[in-house]
Amino acid sequence: MSKPTSAKRRAAVRRRRTLLGLVLVVAAIAAAVLIWRPWAGADAPPPAAVPSESATAATSPSATTPAPTPTPTTPFTPIGGSPSAVTGEPCAPEAVRITPSTDRGSYPAGEPVLLSFTIENVGETPCSLNAGTTVQEYEIRTGDQLVYRWSDCAADVQDNIVELEPATPQSTVPIEWDRTASSIDTCTAERPQVAAGGTAYSLTVRVGEHASTESTRFTLE
Repeated sequence: MSKPTSAKRRAAVRRRRTLLGLVLVVAAIAAAVLIWRPWAGADAPPPAAVPSESATAATSPSATTPAPTPTPTTPFTPIGGSPSAVTGEPCAPEAVRITPSTDRGSYPAGEPVLLSFTIENVGETPCSLNAGTTVQEYEIRTGDQLVYRWSDCAADVQDNIVELEPATPQSTVPIEWDRTASSIDTCTAERPQVAAGGTAYSLTVRVGEHASTESTRFTLE
């Protein structure tokens, strides 16, 4: 009788140990799941993106480039406009100052000359005038000899009525002189080059009845 009883006891002890081992395994798995919490990543919102310094500078109102401010000498092209535009009082001859200019004082061989002028109302009230290419005249002389007149072969000329405010000079967009002598007979032919090698020239400008009182001098090398 003692042997069967001992076998039964040993079997019961094994069952209890097996059950205890299973309980310990389940408890370890539950603890690991509680610590890991895989569901937390699915429920939690993604972290907010931190804007970079470059993105902040691009969207910041203070980083916006301000619009350029016009200057009193903003260039204008005296082409276009309307000859019938509503304007103020015509400019008196003494109220308009025209100053001719070139882009350089001396030009190396073969370099073209850029001609322009500044027009200014030196009166006390606004006035208007036609400053278009129909009434513009550039003249270049060497000594007393006239070598170039822009109107000799001017094409596509137009009127341009402009309003001039007092003490607000405006500068024209330059035109190019190719250093040739002009003539109404050579508009479609090859023109001869003028003398260079240190020869001095002077430029005068007229806009309708308003003429420059002084010339600007330059040299062709």
